Amino acid sequence: MSPTAGRRSVRRAIITGISRGLGAALFDVLNDGRTPLLGIGRTFTDAQHRTADQSDGLVTLRTTDLSDPDQLPTRAELTAFTAGCAGDDELLLIHNAATIGPIGLVGRLDDRQVQDALATNLLAPALLTNSLLYAAPAALHTIRILFISSAAAHRAYAGWATYCATKAGAEVFMRCIAETAPRPCTVEIIDPGAMETEMQQAIRTLGHGLPGHERLVERHRLGQIGDANIVAQRIASEHLTPPAELLGA
Repeated sequence: MSPTAGRRSVRRAIITGISRGLGAALFDVLNDGRTPLLGIGRTFTDAQHRTADQSDGLVTLRTTDLSDPDQLPTRAELTAFTAGCAGDDELLLIHNAATIGPIGLVGRLDDRQVQDALATNLLAPALLTNSLLYAAPAALHTIRILFISSAAAHRAYAGWATYCATKAGAEVFMRCIAETAPRPCTVEIIDPGAMETEMQQAIRTLGHGLPGHERLVERHRLGQIGDANIVAQRIASEHLTPPAELLGA
């Protein structure tokens, strides 16, 4: 009998940028008490620390400044996280982390902020995906990548040049994976729409005088900016296999 006969399939998930906003909401959705989770972020909430401490090793929080490639999880770390995967399990990587800054007109941007945005929004997802595909067990049949993108990847917004460019570049990289990855890998690009997060607040605070800023402020006043928790639930219902079905319950 196969050593995995009668074993229920499980999902292992890696999420970037989990300390706030959509990342925190997705972390809560996936934190079902049976999904091994690797949460990547610069900081974590007190509740997330308590969750990890009480999870008996099921939840791991990995402190990482995604703007620094040297701080990304190593292939050895990813190999260790995925080592328990059997052939019929699902390995899920959600690229959620991103920075909107620097906000302003090209020619007036801070060079260091531009470099950090390129590293966080484009380089980090590319490197992390590459490392994960290298590290995942060869017998694993299902690797899924969800890339949280934005309408800004397809439209030039005044003051968001770096954000638009990095989201567009990352989308192209993700689309290439299905054609160039050395193993089966499903990639889904998701535009969650505008949400009331720190990023959205930064846009309203720092974008004064830029074209379209008044419209963003008015949308917020009218309550037209989505709630991150509701968006996370929608993403789960539309893109993630229900836990009971995945586990064969």
